[in-house]
Amino acid sequence: MSPEDRFVPFGTAWISDLLYRVVADHGDRGKLVEVDGWQEAMDEAWRGIVDDLPEYSTWVKDYRAASADCSLGVTITDVTRVSGRRGYGGFGVSYPADLLLEGDDKVASMRTLILTAIDRHVDRCELGVPLLSEAVSGA
Repeated sequence: MSPEDRFVPFGTAWISDLLYRVVADHGDRGKLVEVDGWQEAMDEAWRGIVDDLPEYSTWVKDYRAASADCSLGVTITDVTRVSGRRGYGGFGVSYPADLLLEGDDKVASMRTLILTAIDRHVDRCELGVPLLSEAVSGA
């Protein structure tokens, strides 16, 4: 895998009151918040997925090329179910923060999110690459 393959191939918006941790209160100017440990868990989960792909796999490279005209954005929010939709030249997946919080292992929770989001993107945008969950399970 190339060094570029090590980076999560989508943007993430963290819009969940359940995941935020206030680190500074600036009064009228707002609060500084963090998603304590979740970004690190996502990065670690992605590296694990890439490592689980078969040796010499070009899946990540093929996915990046196929999604150039229909990028993926994931919003982690306080919705009740996973949903995906096309719009604004890309594809968005809303993912419930509650699903992340069900387990004790942040990395395992993020792995599930990544596989779910990317599989929906590949399927709904007809990107012409195998589902990521199939590529990983075929290793």
